[in-house]
Amino acid sequence: MDRKLFSELSEIKTTTLDLAWLLLAIGFTYLNYETFNFLYGLLGFVAVFFIHLFINFHNNYMDYKNATSQEYREKISTIGINRESLAIVKKWMYGLAIFPLLIGAFLVYKTGWVTLAIGVAGVLIGLSYSSGPKPLNSTMFGEAVVAIAISQLIPIAYSYLGLAGTAKFDSSTAISVILVSLPNTFAFFCAELSNGTCDLEADIKNGRHTLVSKVGKANALSLFKASWSLAFLLVPILAILKVVPYITLLIVLLYPNIWDDLRPYLKEQVKTKTYPLVIKAVSKFSVTYILLVAVGAIIKLVMSAI
Repeated sequence: MDRKLFSELSEIKTTTLDLAWLLLAIGFTYLNYETFNFLYGLLGFVAVFFIHLFINFHNNYMDYKNATSQEYREKISTIGINRESLAIVKKWMYGLAIFPLLIGAFLVYKTGWVTLAIGVAGVLIGLSYSSGPKPLNSTMFGEAVVAIAISQLIPIAYSYLGLAGTAKFDSSTAISVILVSLPNTFAFFCAELSNGTCDLEADIKNGRHTLVSKVGKANALSLFKASWSLAFLLVPILAILKVVPYITLLIVLLYPNIWDDLRPYLKEQVKTKTYPLVIKAVSKFSVTYILLVAVGAIIKLVMSAI
């Protein structure tokens, strides 16, 4: 398998956000507890990185295998377009699973059953997205479940690992991580909605009854705009509640720029043309928000040291 095909099947570009979630967890734990276990956190990042690659391989493999449309297999699926052997794809897929299994076993041994529970939940959600008797990507719940899993479960895992051995991670901490991650959750829900609107025709041909197919494209676009508004609106609410530092309010300045990025997509929903613009906007929002949380943590540390 050549590098280009590996990059497409693993969707390796999307894994940069795994590092962003780690930075969010570091910023959160330093804001609230002024500590972070970097060894466990970095090992967790490596495990999440390879799980991400494995799941992306698995989803592409299952999408091709379960497709009922020959057009999808030959002209849309990365495997079909490149005429790659399913056996080779399968070998690479299982090979990628070795690293997170070894690292995960070490982290479970060191940090306990909670790490195992979070890891198993994340992997099961990832695998069930495209496999099983009723894959998530064929239901109206797929978009929401994926957005929550990506933007909530991974930061919770990193935060737990970062606080391992300190007895500071409890239900209150978990709720705080969920609240801090909420703006990203709504942004990622928008990414999933945009993917659904762009793939609507192909999904219908392959018997996938997604949220977009249930509510219709017009309503999905209205939900998309409402979710983006909530992503921005939540930041000042969380700042007022002192869940995130006040410096995160600067993200509101990004609002006009984000809408400029989204206008072409709102006019036409084309996977190769306007969908990347949505992903660009989501990345811009999430990375900026996370960096501002990190800056807030640095400011707090500096102020406490003076």
